[in-house]
Amino acid sequence: MWTLLRRHRDVSGEPPAHLPLIQELLAAICVTADRLDATTAFLSQSVRELVGLAERTESTEVRTCQRATLAVDELDRSAAHVQAALKTFSGAQSSMERIARRAEELEDRVPALVERVREAMQTVRKLSAAIEENNARVAEMVAGLDRIRAVHEAIRSMSEQTSLIALNATIEAAHAGHHGRGFAVIADEVRRLADQAKDALRHSSNNFADIRAQVDGLAAIGAEAQSASHLGVAALHAINDFFAATRQEVAEMASDAQQARTDAERAFRHLDDAERGVRQAQVSMRDATDDLVSLMAENAATRQQIDALTQVSSHLRETADELAGEIAEFQAFVPEAAATVDTDSLEALKGELKAACSRLHAADLERASVKQMLLELKAKHSLGSIWLNRADGSFVFSDPPAGLLNASQRPWFTAALAGEAYISAPYVSAQSRRRCITVSVPITHDQKVVGCVGADVYI
Repeated sequence: MWTLLRRHRDVSGEPPAHLPLIQELLAAICVTADRLDATTAFLSQSVRELVGLAERTESTEVRTCQRATLAVDELDRSAAHVQAALKTFSGAQSSMERIARRAEELEDRVPALVERVREAMQTVRKLSAAIEENNARVAEMVAGLDRIRAVHEAIRSMSEQTSLIALNATIEAAHAGHHGRGFAVIADEVRRLADQAKDALRHSSNNFADIRAQVDGLAAIGAEAQSASHLGVAALHAINDFFAATRQEVAEMASDAQQARTDAERAFRHLDDAERGVRQAQVSMRDATDDLVSLMAENAATRQQIDALTQVSSHLRETADELAGEIAEFQAFVPEAAATVDTDSLEALKGELKAACSRLHAADLERASVKQMLLELKAKHSLGSIWLNRADGSFVFSDPPAGLLNASQRPWFTAALAGEAYISAPYVSAQSRRRCITVSVPITHDQKVVGCVGADVYI
């Protein structure tokens, strides 16, 4: 079409008669090309972000899958350890139960043993009393033997004196002669009786010595028995005290064993719950691993779609570039009407926008008062549109609503993001399809650009 129009101009030397219609068509095409260019730029940026996200996601998926596999293996090992601990703890619990039962049995036996020791102590006390009584009687026998010995000594003395008297009587009878013959017979009988008494005393002395030796031996045995009984009583007291202490210790041991058994049962339940939790975690982790594998497959398909979308974006970019070239060639062929631009008004607007932005901070961008201020500026300067962008190119506010989702590729935004005020050349607005000039200024806070304000001035 451009070739036909150029030939018509070269032949006639004048522009075609339908030039206004062509200019209107060119303006519409420029608007469409502008939107296509912006959309293609935004799509390219989104595709690049998607590609980067897909690459990071793939790397993350691989690491996550590896970690999930390691986690499953670790859970398997933990489950095996928990099962081994359960078996060991079960054996320990059985041992604790046996210890508790034996402690209870021992605790039940101790009172009977204590009672037997008490009975033995009573028996030993009775035996000690009997030994003491027997020792007293032995002492009385010793005293009686001493008295008998004294009598025996007196009889022996009397026998010796009787023998002496009989000797004297015999001598006197011999002196008396015939008259003392009868007295001599009596003296012989007395002497014979004294000799018999001496023999009897001699025999009784021997028997008395044997009896005294036996009584002394019995007394010694009694003393030893009494000493042994005292020692036995002391030993039984010690045994009784030992059994009393042992009973207390056994009771405490039984209580501790019962408490240990209770604690062991509680710990066993907790350990059993932990084992079930580990098993459930194994199932959940395997399910999560399976889901992750499925997600990786889906993400692989998504990456294929992203690759296809990248190709589409590339084709759109090429188409937009071709369209921009055709429009530039056509604009060179079709003369444009001279635009009247009031540079003073534009500079004044830029200055007022700068003053307004200098009062804004990052936290102020979402406030309703900022929107109201922008609307007042629009009405004051009869602006075609006014808007507010964040630092990422997204729109906080636009009146009328913006025809773009993101302005990050627009020259007025890139200039503002670089910290510079911007005034564009005249162009056809994509919103109103009217010729306009865009003015934009950055919003800085702490020496950092946090957004920008832009406005279209119709010409």
